[in-house]
Parts: sequence; C-alpha cells; structure tokens
Amino acid sequence: SKGPLTYRLRPRQEETVRASPPGTRPFAAMYIPKRSVADHEAQDSPDLDTKDFEDIQREQESASFLRRHSNVERIEGAAREYTFQAMKLLAGENEDLLDRNIMLHNLEAQQKRNIGLLSLPFSLMFFFSFAYSAFQHEDVTNRYVIESGLSTVLAKGASDISNIAETWDWLNTTLFPIMFNQKDFRGMHLDDKLEWSRVLSYNSLVGPLFIEQERSEKAMCNNDESGISDNMYCYDMMSTDHQPFGRGVPWFQITPPKGGEYKSDNITMKERIEYYNRPFAVAAAGPKGPNARSLRTMVPTYQDRLSGGEMSAGIGDGSSYYRAMFFRNMEYSLLQERLNYLYEREWLDKQTKHITIYATFLNVEMGRPRLQSYMLTLSFARSGDVFRKLRLDTIFLNYWSGFTSYAADGVFAVMLVIVTSLEVRAMFRQRKKRKLWKHVRTGWFLLQGTTAAMGWIILLGYLYSNNQLGPLKKELDYIVAARDADTPAERNFLGDSFIDTAGKYASFAGNLAIAIAQYHLLLMMRFFVAFRAQPRLGVVVNTLEACMLDILHFLVILGPSGVAYAISGCFIFGKRLEEFSDIKSAIGYCFKIMTESNYDWPALSEEHFWTSALWVWSFMIFLAVLMLNMVLAIVLDVYSEQRKSAGKSENVIETFTSFYTVFKNRDRWVGTRKAIAALTTAPRMFSREEFLKLFPGMADQQASIIISDCLAAAQNIHAGPDQMKHTMRMAMALKVAMDQVAEAVDELDSGSYRPTEGVPELKQENWINEINKEMASQNHAMMSLQWQLQQLNWQWQIHKRLHNFDTGESLDMAHGKGTVFNVSSIDSSKAIEKIL
Repeated sequence: SKGPLTYRLRPRQEETVRASPPGTRPFAAMYIPKRSVADHEAQDSPDLDTKDFEDIQREQESASFLRRHSNVERIEGAAREYTFQAMKLLAGENEDLLDRNIMLHNLEAQQKRNIGLLSLPFSLMFFFSFAYSAFQHEDVTNRYVIESGLSTVLAKGASDISNIAETWDWLNTTLFPIMFNQKDFRGMHLDDKLEWSRVLSYNSLVGPLFIEQERSEKAMCNNDESGISDNMYCYDMMSTDHQPFGRGVPWFQITPPKGGEYKSDNITMKERIEYYNRPFAVAAAGPKGPNARSLRTMVPTYQDRLSGGEMSAGIGDGSSYYRAMFFRNMEYSLLQERLNYLYEREWLDKQTKHITIYATFLNVEMGRPRLQSYMLTLSFARSGDVFRKLRLDTIFLNYWSGFTSYAADGVFAVMLVIVTSLEVRAMFRQRKKRKLWKHVRTGWFLLQGTTAAMGWIILLGYLYSNNQLGPLKKELDYIVAARDADTPAERNFLGDSFIDTAGKYASFAGNLAIAIAQYHLLLMMRFFVAFRAQPRLGVVVNTLEACMLDILHFLVILGPSGVAYAISGCFIFGKRLEEFSDIKSAIGYCFKIMTESNYDWPALSEEHFWTSALWVWSFMIFLAVLMLNMVLAIVLDVYSEQRKSAGKSENVIETFTSFYTVFKNRDRWVGTRKAIAALTTAPRMFSREEFLKLFPGMADQQASIIISDCLAAAQNIHAGPDQMKHTMRMAMALKVAMDQVAEAVDELDSGSYRPTEGVPELKQENWINEINKEMASQNHAMMSLQWQLQQLNWQWQIHKRLHNFDTGESLDMAHGKGTVFNVSSIDSSKAIEKIL
C-alpha cells in the first residue's frame, strides 16, 4: 500500500547466508521488505537505519534466547506438567476421571500401612511374651506381699531412733524379740528349735543375725587455725579406726555353758567368753552384702558417708568392720545377755559412724522357695542425728516357676531370633547396595539393634542367674545342716560365706531387674512405629515427633529457670527444710511443685515471710502457670495441624472392618503389588470403566475402596492451600507458551524466524508440536515462492540490459509496477542459461 517492494538482506542475514553450507537454504535467509528506491536515501539516513537495525537486533536476541535448547525443554516440560495439573483439577471434580499417579501413591501408602499394621500384632506378641516371662521370673505380686510385711515389722520403731541410747533400747525391746521369737502365739516357750526365729510365722531366719559397725578415729581437733578447738576431741567421719576397743566390765557375770544347750556338743566357758568378746576386734574376713531395693531414702547429703561409700555395700571386707553374730539356736536369755554385754562394754559410742544389720529369711509358703534378705543401716551423723535406710531383696531358689515360665521364655527367644534375623538380612541387603553406612544411621536400625542386643543380654542374664544358684544352694545346705545338727553358736562361722554369696547374687539380680524394666520401655518404642500405620493413631505419634524439637528448645529456657529457683530455694529454705538441703533434692522438689502445684506453705513461710512469698508466687506464676501451659500449647497446636492434615482418615474400627473385608473376599482380592504393577503401564488419566477393565476379577468392595480413595485424595490435594499456587504456575506456564507462539508468529511475519537446530524430539507429541510442523511446512512453501520471484527479477534485469529500456520506466517495471507475473509461463531452463 506504500509503494513498490524490493527485497534485500540485512547485515546479519547476509552473514548467515555466507556461513551456510553450499547447496542449502537456511531459514534465516529471509528477505526484509523495503520501500521504493526513491525512499532509499531516507532509509539509509543514520537515524532511521540505526533505529531499524537496533529493533531487528533486539528481536533476534529475544528469539535466540527463547530458541535456546534448555528454555525450549523447560517451556514444553512446564506446559506438559501443568496440562496434567489441569487434568488433575478436572479429575478432582469429575468422579469418572481417575489419576494414575494419585492411585499409585495411595496403593504404595496402603502397602506400607499393611506392613505396619501386620507388624503391630508381632510387636504386641513380642512385648507381652517378654512381660509374661519377666513376671514369671520376678513374681512381683508375692514379692510385694512378703517384703512389705517384713519392712513393716522389722523397721518398726527405727524411725524414732535419734541417738545411741535409743539404738540400744530399740535392739533390746523391738528387734530381738521379733527376730528371735521362741514362743507360740499363746506366749508359751517352744521346745522345737526348728520353730524358733520365725518372723510373721512363715519367714524362718537362716544363718546368723549380723550387726556390724564402722568406727572413726578419736583424735585431738586440729582443723582450726585459731586454736579454739585444740583441747577438744574430734571424731572425723572420713577416718577409720582399726584398733580393738571396749571398756572392762569385771563385774559382768557371763552365764557358764551347761549340758544340753546344744544337741551336737557341749562348749567350754573359754569358748563362750571368746564368743562374747569377738565383736570388739575387727573381723578377719567378710563378704559384700546384698544390693537390694530401698524402702526409705536417706538424706542424700549423708549417703556417701555410709558403708561402701554409696550405701550399696553390705558386710565389709573385714579390715575395718567390727561384727557381732547372733544365732537362732541360742536361748533367748543368752542372746539378750550377750547384747547387754555389748552395751556394758560400750560397743556403740561416739566413734561409731554407722551400724548395719543383716539377716536372711527362708520362705517356702508363697510360690517358689525364696530367700528374703534384710539390711538396715543406721548412720550416726556428726550433727547428732541418726539416719536410716532399709533394703530388702528376694532370691528365688528355683529360677523357673514351671512349664509356663519355660514356654514364655521360649516364645520370647523365638521372637528375638526373628527380630535379629530380619535386621541382619536387611544389613546384608544394604551392604550389597553399598548403603550399609546410611542404613546403620537410621533410627529404625538403632531401635532394632538395641532391641536385639538387650534381649540377648537379658536371656544370657537368665542363664547366668540360674547358674549362680548352684553355689548359693550349696552354702544354704551348709547352713541348714548346721541348723539341723544344732551346731553351737560359739563354734559356728558359716554365716560370713553365705551372706557373701547371697549378696553377690542379689546385686546381680537387682541389676538384671533394672535391665528388664528398661527393656519394657524400649519395646514400647516399637509400638509407636507400628501405630503410624493406622492414620488416626499416626496423628498422635506424628504429633509427638513434630513437637519434640520445639519442646527441646523450650527446655533450654525452662531448665536454667528451674535450676535458678532450686538454688535460690536452697539459700532461703535449706537450713530448715530437708527438701532444700541439697541441690538435687531442691530440683526434684521444685519439679514436684511445678507439676502438682502442691507445696507446704506454712513450712515455707515459717521464716522470712515476704521473701518466701516472693519466691513461691513468682515460681508459681512463671513456671507452674506460664511455662508449663506453654508446653501444652505447643503440643495442642501441633496436634491440630496433624489432625487437619490427616483429613477424613479411617479410624481404628474402620481398619479392623477393612481387614475383615479383605479376609471375607480373599479369593477375589487383588494383591497390592499386583495392582501397582498393572497400573504402572496404564495411561496418566483414565475412567472408571478403563480401571475395571484392568482388573476384571477384582472384588467390588476393593474397586470401590480404591476409586473412592483416589477421588478423595484428588479433592484433598486440589482443595488445599496449594491450589492457588498450582493455578498461578499453570497461568505462568501458559503465558510463556503463548509468548513463545506470538514471538514465532512475529518472526515469521518479519522473515527472521530461525528454528533451533538439534532439539531432540519429545516422546509425547502435543498440539504445540503439530502447530510447529504446520508452520514449518508453510514457511518452506513461502521460501520456494520467494525464490521463484527472485529468479524472475533477475531475468527482468537481464532482459532490460539487453534491450536498453528507459531507466525510470525499467526501474518501475523492476519494482513490479503494472506487472503481472505468470509463473507457469516461465521457462526456467532458458532463464538459467541467460543468467549463466
């Protein structure tokens, strides 16, 4: 419309043409329309030509950027991805359209959940088999019945002891009458010595009653540089005395032995006197005592000042302990006489650091035959007070109670073998895959490995305990033989070895009981892993896992705050309240106040009312109200998020119902693995009918469950907060694709389109590829026509020069003014000859 057209190559296009291989016509060799020759000078002016060249350069750079290999792949990949996103949005609304990926995800999750749910019965059986086995060995109920009765009787009045005088009075009036009872319920003397020394009628004293003490040295005080205490005696608790002691009592009359006191033999007066004086020298040897459970905790400040350092030792090693033994086959009058002899000679005095009383009882009435060990420690603090600690333990003489006990241990051993075998097999598989180190760092491996290791340790502990009963029974046989033979107490030295063996066994049994208790907690952790398979139970487990990190951060603040209040309480209340007399006790008591909100206000406010009030009020507001409730807020917040993300998941009842449905339709139920394998080759989107064709023999219940789960999952995915994000991404992907098409159309219109070379064909054709093919075909046709037009132009120029046409007229004709080209009438061979 603006005049005749001529065609010329722009500079970069000329370079492209020159760089093209011979005999080829690159797409870049496009002809840019230009105005008439009359406008040539204006076209070539600096301003216009530079602006035109910059526009063309900018267009070519934009086109080359979009034609990059990576950009084309990314644009087309995004178009494909969000095409499927759009299809999935439609699938979420259309119940006849199913998404293969969502269905595969659901089936894989179902497969994992089935494995987890099947592991739950195994974990339950594993736990209960071990629990039953442990109860068969420990017999907790009968232990409590016996030990609670003994602790009540044998510790009667011990809590009222506050000095040495009251200690003698308690031994003489309470412990000895109970321990060496030689009368029946009517108060009549028993002639049969086998009926003597029975506590609570059924617990017979075996071996001697040991009373041993450890003494400190008596020396002049030299710990004061000012010299104030130089003329005083001190009894250092850290020192130990080894020297014989005891004041002389020439007036004390020892009852001479008489015939018939013992059935086996008669003793001499010298043997009796020696027996009476034996406790005033250190013992020649002595065994360790039982390490049993504590029935009354002593003040922690003084625990490290007792026998053995931590109150865990029994009879000493003989180098620093003074020991008195009282046998059950002595007449009670002689037992009391010997106790009075110790009293008169001041066996307990200011140098006594503590005394420990040992006894062993045999009970064959409550289930398996057992030995009950008894240990009472009285510590005489240098503050003048007396602290007490009672320990009891049970030693079963038959480690297995019967067939049920053997069966329980057998089932537990089989389950342990299964767990160990599965974990070892998993390790070998990961080793073949070169992923062993990654596998051993997982939490599941740590749980499984610890479960297997501790299980085998406990089983070996059972065998070792049973093996160690042999020496103990042998020592017990010696004790019983001496009792039956009525061996004189003055010649009996069997008690030391028996207590030693019983103490070692009780110490190992106590440690094994602690391991058994901790193993139950470890097996509980397996429940959390199995509970995850059930969606509703998994909400609780996921909540605990998700909030754990937040709680740990919270403890970073709570811990120092609680310790600070505990230390502050030590300075405010420690001098008058036992609960704050020590840092560990104060921390425990503060935790008790924080969790229970219960405290003794009269005792706390007895001194320095306003200081105590400020401490209590600030503690309750800051720790008990704010900090503790923040923990609950963290847990509840995480639980609400987990519950919301779980959606309308099945509950426990529905899970059991689904298992029943599977069992009922087991003949037609398609396995999860088989279903996953069949769906892998299915189209991305398919209908209900196509799904049913894939599984023609599938049960209707299973098909309905799979389809409904798929539709529900699609709705949850596209109804959540990510829907807007996916929508925006699809819009951006469509915009990029549309911009690419518009750019290509502009380049085709301007003649500068150049397709990317070497772009691999996409496996899946789409409508963009079809359009590209059609546009390439049309472009090729346009190029062919343009080439023919150029050939005609060259022919016309040759014809003009041969016939000397007028320049202006010939120029108009060359521009095509008034000329109609008939392509079919051109003889191309003659034209080529003329050109050559």
